Amino acid sequence: MTEQPPAPQWPTVPPTAEQAPAPQWPTVPPTAEQAPASQWPTMAQVPAAPWPTVPPTGEQAPAQQWPSVPAGQTVPPGPEHSGGQVPVSGGHGPVGQRPAVQGPAVPSWPTVAQAGPRPVSYPAPVRVEVVPGTPYGLAVLGAPKTASGVAASSLATGVGSVLVSLAVWCFGLTGAEPGWGGLVAGAFAVLAILLGAAGIVLGWLGMRQIRLAAGTMTGRGVAISGLVCGAVGFLLAAFGLIVAIALSAGA
Repeated sequence: MTEQPPAPQWPTVPPTAEQAPAPQWPTVPPTAEQAPASQWPTMAQVPAAPWPTVPPTGEQAPAQQWPSVPAGQTVPPGPEHSGGQVPVSGGHGPVGQRPAVQGPAVPSWPTVAQAGPRPVSYPAPVRVEVVPGTPYGLAVLGAPKTASGVAASSLATGVGSVLVSLAVWCFGLTGAEPGWGGLVAGAFAVLAILLGAAGIVLGWLGMRQIRLAAGTMTGRGVAISGLVCGAVGFLLAAFGLIVAIALSAGA
């Protein structure tokens, strides 16, 4: 055993009248029972854990088997269960597999449209004409139906003729006594007759145009209405002019 060195002593200061002497620390002599200073134990070298062996390519590692639980017992809830215990239905089969934990969804790359012109879907052809001397043919596609503008014009002029013919009757009756009814009614009657004649002609032309279009044009009913309105306006204007002149002459 090694002897312990004595503890250091504080320096002594001579006492004065105003100052008390400083206490001295007692020295402790070494004894035989005093144990030597403790030393840190040396740690034995821990052997490194061996790496798990990987089966060669083509062989499949055995699946992990969960322990079997007797019938009537329950399995304590694991971290993946929200709460409660999962009862075991069978006593001899293994515990059911734990639900798979869903991870974050993998983003998918957006699809890029194929470059180039888009295909055009054509309607079925009305007829196909064979080109002589070649194995090809000419497909005639059906055109969409269009409304006849001539028929619409016929209806507009026919309605205008009827409205102006009503003005002929109004001015012819109100101006019969003063004597100016025949003159004013005559001016409006000329306009009504011209509009009526235009409605009749345009209605007939519209019906003919629609008939020659072979079903690719609509508006036959509009053309007939314009023709009828033009004829009614023409007759009302002519008859109203005659009445207005007769009333003005009689007055």
